[in-house]
Amino acid sequence: MRRVSCLAAGALLVLAGAAGCGNQYRPVISPVTPTGPAAQPSAFTVVFSQPQQTLAAPGGANPCSPSAYANPGIVTLVDFSGDSIIAQAQIGQGPISTALDGAGSTAYAVTCDAGGKGASISTVPISTQLQTKNVGTTTLLESSIPATNMLVTNSGQYVTQLGSNTVGAFLTSSASAPSLNQEIPVAPSLINVTGIYNAVRVYAISQGNTGAGGAVSWGQCDNPSSVTVNGEADGIEVTNNTVSSRLPLGICPVYGVGTLDGKRTFIMNRGSGTVTVIDSQKNVLDTQTLSTYLHNATIPVGAGPVSADLLTQGTSNASLLITANYDSNTVSIINVALDVFGNDSPNFGQVLATIPVGKNPSSVTILGDGSRAYVANEGDGTVSVINLTTFTVQKTIPVNGHPRSIVSTYNAPIGKVYTVATDSSLLTIIRTDVDAVSATVQLQGNGIDARTTTQFAGSSGATANQNTQSRSMGSGEP
Repeated sequence: MRRVSCLAAGALLVLAGAAGCGNQYRPVISPVTPTGPAAQPSAFTVVFSQPQQTLAAPGGANPCSPSAYANPGIVTLVDFSGDSIIAQAQIGQGPISTALDGAGSTAYAVTCDAGGKGASISTVPISTQLQTKNVGTTTLLESSIPATNMLVTNSGQYVTQLGSNTVGAFLTSSASAPSLNQEIPVAPSLINVTGIYNAVRVYAISQGNTGAGGAVSWGQCDNPSSVTVNGEADGIEVTNNTVSSRLPLGICPVYGVGTLDGKRTFIMNRGSGTVTVIDSQKNVLDTQTLSTYLHNATIPVGAGPVSADLLTQGTSNASLLITANYDSNTVSIINVALDVFGNDSPNFGQVLATIPVGKNPSSVTILGDGSRAYVANEGDGTVSVINLTTFTVQKTIPVNGHPRSIVSTYNAPIGKVYTVATDSSLLTIIRTDVDAVSATVQLQGNGIDARTTTQFAGSSGATANQNTQSRSMGSGEP
């Protein structure tokens, strides 16, 4: 009976591979992959603010606060997934413009206090462990002259100072804040430097030119109709910091953007109501074109273009340029597609639509999936949501204060849009799946600027920051 029982047991256990009578059955367990939500990406919004903020009057000769601040500026890191503050630190007094590097790992604030005294650069490592002791400070050699703007490249930083006809080229090591390497002479009335993070060359934007009588006083372009002098873009070779071109612009140029492939640069001329197109690959104005829409490298848009964003999907080539036209309460949507050889497409420069938005649109951001653009209307405290298929305003969203800066991050299937205003201590957060305000974050002081460490979070796109230049207020830039 024992033998029969053993044989019977062996038959029953054959699937378990039993070696003999009495072996225990050990089931094979297949692991089950969890189906819960994936880990959220490390994407942050970097917000700069100033307690007891006071602003220079429009048309003033100085962009800095007219009086000394009692407290330093503040940088705040806000988490994309939780809309919560994860770190804060003190920076220099009176931040007026800010920029991030291409990796979204370091932020910079150009600061000036009491009319420019103590002008400096604050360097902020972006980390959940950020503390004030981690912030580096570079005091400018001519500290009594306010710094106004900065472009961050992988070779260093380019800084502009009020009334200076030179661009300061700074170098950064991993262990220190930026240090001045050299000064580059450019056209008078310098206002900004534009380019991309991996640029071969960048362009200094001046509201004056190198011709006779080509200077414009700071603040004069706040009333652009009073200016008749054309601006100038000076190409600077990044490898040796020498000027390689001097290109004419329209009246009162205030801002520029460049395509990620480095082939085109677009300059907003507020006084002319135009965009100047530079073939930055050839370092010339884009006049050699087969397009029937682009004439003399100039695209007419609504009155007062002051800001812009580029739609880039799939490749580094841009397909649309959207400008915020401050003086005409419109945005212009422009075809800027190139062919496979890097030449202008036949429809390059075509204004596809000019769309009425709120009062005084000051900046624009394009959502990473290319579906919508969001426009900050500084004059009436709203955000216009533009459908990029129909080229229509599909919604108008009231926000806190009168927003000057607007940025976005997209993580499929939703994104978030952020606004700050110089007359509000709140960061406004808009969820793009419902296009409604979903949260506000209390800041220390009123907002100066906001930046996102990436415009594409998670698996929905690249993890690089595409905008590495600042945009300070003053001299035509609201």
